[in-house]
Amino acid sequence: MDPSREWITLMPGSRQREVRMNLPTILEAATQLGTAYEFLLPVALTLDRAFLEERTSGRGITLVPESLPALRHSRAGIVASGTATVEAAMMATPFVMVYRVSPLTYVLGKPRIKVPHFAMVNLIAEEEIVPELVQNEFTATNVVSKLKEFLPDGSPRNAMLKGLARVKDCLRAPDPQDARSAAERAADAVLALLPRDS
Repeated sequence: MDPSREWITLMPGSRQREVRMNLPTILEAATQLGTAYEFLLPVALTLDRAFLEERTSGRGITLVPESLPALRHSRAGIVASGTATVEAAMMATPFVMVYRVSPLTYVLGKPRIKVPHFAMVNLIAEEEIVPELVQNEFTATNVVSKLKEFLPDGSPRNAMLKGLARVKDCLRAPDPQDARSAAERAADAVLALLPRDS
C-alpha cells in the first residue's frame, strides 16, 4: 500500500452473479481515475478470490480480507447496492452507489419497485444523500464524474458526510441490550418504509 496516495474502496457485491454484472464497470472507473489513487477491493467469503485476482491483475488494485477497515481508511468508495452501503455509512466513507442486473430482470422488475431510492442509506434518510447509478446510468464516466464532486474537500463532501452521520445516528441501537447489527437495524428501517399490502 502506498500511503502517499488516497484510497478508494471498490465493493462490487457479495454474490458472484452481481459481481460479474458490476465489476467490469467499476474497474473501468478505477482506470479512469488513474494512479493518483490506491484501490482496495474487500473479498467477501462468498466470492471466488481466484476470479477476482484474475480480473484485477495488473490494475493496481489490492485485494483485502475485510471491508470495514478498507472503508474506514478510504477517501471514498464505489459500492454496490445492499448492506455494504450501510457499512460505508457507519465508517463515514462518502461513496457512489452502483448496481446493474440483466436487462430482462430490470424490465420485469422496474414496474414493481415502489420506493423512491435504491440505496439503503437514502431510504433510511428519506432523501438522496449518496448518488445512485443504476442500470444504464451506471457507466464508468458517470461514476468518475460523481466521485469527483465529493473527493475534494468542500461543501458537496461535507453535505454527504453530514447525511451519512444522520443515517449512522438512526442505526445506533437505542437499547444497549439490542444485539442486532447495524445492517439488521437498517433492514428493519427500510422494511418499515415499504408500503404494506392491504
